[in-house]
Parts: sequence; C-alpha cells; structure tokens
Amino acid sequence: MRRSLTLIELVFSMVIIAIAFTVFPKILQVSAKTSTNLLKEEALFGGLTWMGLIKNLPWDEKNTLFDDYLVVDSGKTEYECSTSFGGAAIYRRGGFVGSRNCKHHQYASSSLGSEANDNSVPDDLDDFNGVSKLLQNANGSRSYEMNATLRYVSDLGLGETAFDTTASTSSTNTKFIEISVSPQAKKGAFSSQELVRIWYIATNIGQIKVRRAPWH
Repeated sequence: MRRSLTLIELVFSMVIIAIAFTVFPKILQVSAKTSTNLLKEEALFGGLTWMGLIKNLPWDEKNTLFDDYLVVDSGKTEYECSTSFGGAAIYRRGGFVGSRNCKHHQYASSSLGSEANDNSVPDDLDDFNGVSKLLQNANGSRSYEMNATLRYVSDLGLGETAFDTTASTSSTNTKFIEISVSPQAKKGAFSSQELVRIWYIATNIGQIKVRRAPWH
C-alpha cells in the first residue's frame, strides 16, 4: 500500500486548498450582505406600512367631528381663514363657495398624543406620538421595534422651498411624523441599531368624507 503522495497529487491538493480559501470568504461575505439587505428591506417595508396607516387618519382630534380647516396658534398668515375670501363664509385664500372652510372656528389641539376619550384606540394622527410597535416576520425568527414621534413644525410660506423640522412650541398647520425601525431579535452588530428612519409631513387641510366615512 502506498503511504506517500506524489508531487503532482501534492500540487493538486495545494491548488484545491487555495481555491477553497479564496472562495469561502466571498461566500461568507455575500451571505452576510444578503442577511443585512434582508434586515433593511423588512425594516423599510414595516415602517412604510405603519406610516401608511398613520397618515390616513384625520389630521387632528377635531377633524373626527368637523371637516374644517382648523385654527392654529402659530401658523403662517398664508394659511389663515377670512370672510374676505368667500363672502359670508370663512375660507382660506383661493377657496371657493362649497369647498372646505373654517366656519366652525375649531382650534387644533396644542398638545400631541392620545386623548382621554380615545379609550386607547388611535383615531387621529397625533395619537401615535411616542407609540412603539413590535413587528415580526412571518416565522417569528426576526423582530423589529418601530417608534413613532410627531411634532408641530413651522409652516412652509410662499416662496420658501425647505421645511424647518425644528419642533414648534405651539400649534401650526404642519405636523412632522417620524418613524424609526430597529431590529430586536437579530444577534450581532445590528441588534437595537436603527436601520430605517421615515418622515412624512401632514398639513391642516381638513378631512374629506363621503357619507361621513373617512376617504382614504
């Protein structure tokens, strides 16, 4: 029985080992990249889905009762309602008779968050301020924490091209919604690290309803 390798066998063995050491790191790198992309995709889709649900709710608690534009404390003058724009009714500049108006003169809530009469069931945008939600994939192997925050920000005036997202101390015509998503169940570098941040700007334009049902 032969107990040693020929030179050609030794060379072939070295070639095979060299190929293995070259290919395996690439496989591991691609696998890690695929796993990272999967985390980001799931986080993004989860955040977008939740944002879609939030933004379709009425802009303010008062819009669950009134279709009107609401009166705010610190809005730009371009957003104000006046009888001079629509005769006896109170309209914004550019409004027309029969369009949404401010006839009920209802003020938007200066504070953001759930109201006592909601019974823990969100019925307007700002009820989600400070709310966290756990998202899991289909087989429960990965989970993500989604956090929502809202704040009033300065209105965009005529001639302005960029929103100032600094929080306003009082109500304006513009709410800035922000959702961040972080993986929780995944081990390693991405655990609890924010992967996705989504923004949405919602404005005080009343609530369109058809037969008193919200129009989405």
